[in-house]
Amino acid sequence: MVRLPPYKSCFGCGRLNPIGLKLEIYWDRSRKEIFCEFNLPEEYQGFEGVIHGGIVSTICDEVLWWAVTSCLKRCSVTAEMRIKYRRPIAPNTTYRATARVVEAKGKKIRATCRIEREDKIYAEAEGLFVALPEEEWEKFLSEIDNPHIFEETGECP
Repeated sequence: MVRLPPYKSCFGCGRLNPIGLKLEIYWDRSRKEIFCEFNLPEEYQGFEGVIHGGIVSTICDEVLWWAVTSCLKRCSVTAEMRIKYRRPIAPNTTYRATARVVEAKGKKIRATCRIEREDKIYAEAEGLFVALPEEEWEKFLSEIDNPHIFEETGECP
């Protein structure tokens, strides 16, 4: 298992964003997938007792992006994402989000995500990502701590 470096002021994983989620993203080498555990405070609620759907979508997008990045060692952008909200996600409760690449054809990459707790699925998402030119990967690596960590990721479809 490898903890991946946060990216600057990213709302999802960045440590420099004062209102961000500050997700800690990990690469599970044996399962070839990304995961993070999160527990969000009431500030991210929509209705009382329910985390806002946009925040749930953001978590899915974040782990999907890191799955693509870690597997293919390329930066990408989200072209589209579909999400199914299965159950409400409550504040002050720990959940686990996982994501993996399921298909890569040229510049187009498809990845899937699940948010779970106690063997129940709370959300599922599928994203289509488009790989960016190689220069973007080099730029990304120059802007993070410990870029060599990606030598320990990869080997995906």
